[in-house]
Parts: sequence; structure tokens; C-alpha cells
Amino acid sequence: MTPPVDYRSFLAPPDPIVLPYFGGSRVEAADRRLRLAEPVEPGWWRFRVEGRRAVALEPAEPVDLSDRPAVRGHHAAGWLFASGRDIHRIALPPAEEPAPLARVTGRVWHSGDLLLDSIDFEDEAEEAARRALEEGQGIAEVRGVSPSLRAAFGFALADSVGRELDVPISPREAGGRVQQLAAGGREAATGLLRELAEERRQSDVEARAREIRARMRERRGDPVDLADAALDAAGARMLGCRKIGGGNLEVRFQLDGERFVTIINGHSLQVLDAGICLAGADRELTLDSLPSVIREAIETDRLNITRR
Repeated sequence: MTPPVDYRSFLAPPDPIVLPYFGGSRVEAADRRLRLAEPVEPGWWRFRVEGRRAVALEPAEPVDLSDRPAVRGHHAAGWLFASGRDIHRIALPPAEEPAPLARVTGRVWHSGDLLLDSIDFEDEAEEAARRALEEGQGIAEVRGVSPSLRAAFGFALADSVGRELDVPISPREAGGRVQQLAAGGREAATGLLRELAEERRQSDVEARAREIRARMRERRGDPVDLADAALDAAGARMLGCRKIGGGNLEVRFQLDGERFVTIINGHSLQVLDAGICLAGADRELTLDSLPSVIREAIETDRLNITRR
């Protein structure tokens, strides 16, 4: 005789799952995308799944990442340089911070974010490059330097000089110039940073003028939800949003590993201050189209971030 079926088992909640949370309103599992029920700090969490929602229960240890695609390269200021152009932000801070220019391996999560997996064995090229970085010298004469090490060195040097000059810089702003920076040392980095600082000064003047332009047509709905949906549709992740008066919003978001701060009109999503230098090109820009403009600036080595 077949035993009776206990249908209550079908109604029992599924076991909690451990996932990384990178910020924003959603969290990614292997087979689905879930909306976060309540905000928590980025990190590894144990979640209870309730339909399409994820409820954070407690912090958790990272899961094994060996089945995820590997990306190998060199570390600089929280980024992994796999080559001169292939750059990934390390999405969550590791328990052990790699040394500058360390050789590392990252793993790509289901969302496309990169997680640090291991700090790998290095050779004389890394040691020589690290000494040159400390001395502000180029590495044109260092033997055995791979493209990823050269790119990481170029950005690390610009980042170090930028902190001294109070001119922050990101890898996307350094762009294709990291090779030049690696060869030219401190002098090349100083020249680039002064150029960026002047462009930002000009952009700040233009942004103030744009704020008095006529508003575009209004949209229906909660402005924060509208902004979140617009960024999500464009492949970006909203990290935060706050009202700043006059119906305007300050929106913080992440795109391709880089973080941006943009000022928009909350009723129309019109961009008032893109947070990057656009030489006035954002006159008819909305938050929907801003990510594609940023990607174009990255591809053409014209990215200059004015807000952080």
C-alpha cells in the first residue's frame, strides 16, 4: 500500500541560500534574480527566499567559487587588470587585501561581478615593478612585464600621484593611457592628472548652467523607482538615491564596475549633472541613455569623472 502523501512538505519554505550582495535593490542566484526585502551592507549573506524576494538572515562565509569562470591578472587599488583593456572591479573587499601589483585570480559571479578567489605566486617582474612604483619611476626597462602588470602599474602610479595632488582618478579614466603612464613614471602621471583637473573645472561651470534649463516632460510614478528601473534596463545597478531639493535627485550607481554620481530631475529623469565631463553633450540626456554615453566615453578614452 502506498503511504499517504504529506502535502505540507510542499508548503515548507526552502532552505536558506548563501549569496553575495553587491548593493542595490537586487541579488543574483544561479537560476534567478531576487529583489532584496530590506537593505543590508554589501557582503556574503544567508538569505531566505520568499517568492521573488530575498530576506537577509545573517552574514555568511563565502561559498566555493571554483565552478565559476576565472579571470587572472594583477591587482591595483581594488581592481583586477587582466590586460590593458580588460579591467574588473573586485566587487567585495577580500579578507586579505592583496599587495599592490599582486598577481591574483578572480571568479565571475552569475551577475557578472568579480570576486577575488586567490592571491597567486609572483616572480621578479612584480617585485621590480613594486619597487619602481614606490620610487615613482617607469618600468620600461623592467624585463618580463606582462600587459596586465603594465596596466596595473600605470593605474597604481596615477592613483598614488592623484592622492597627493587631491585629483582622484579611476582605471576607466586612465583608459588606454596606462601604457604611457607605465613608461613615463611620475612625470607622465602628473601631466595626465592636471589635464583631468582642468576638464573637471570646466565641466562644473557647465553643470551649474544646465540646472536652469527648462524641464522635460514629467513621468508618472515614484521618482526613485523610475530611476532604479531606468538604470536596470540599461545594465547598471543603482546603489543609492537621495532627494536634494527642487524636485532633483542625487543618484549613485555602478556601471561595468565603475561607480558614478549623477544629478537628475526626479520628475523627468533629465540629467542636470552627469557626473562626467561631456562638454555640454548631455543637454538632452536622460538617465535612461546616460549609461550608453558613459560606455562610449570609456571606449574612446574620454572618461573624466567629476563627481564621486
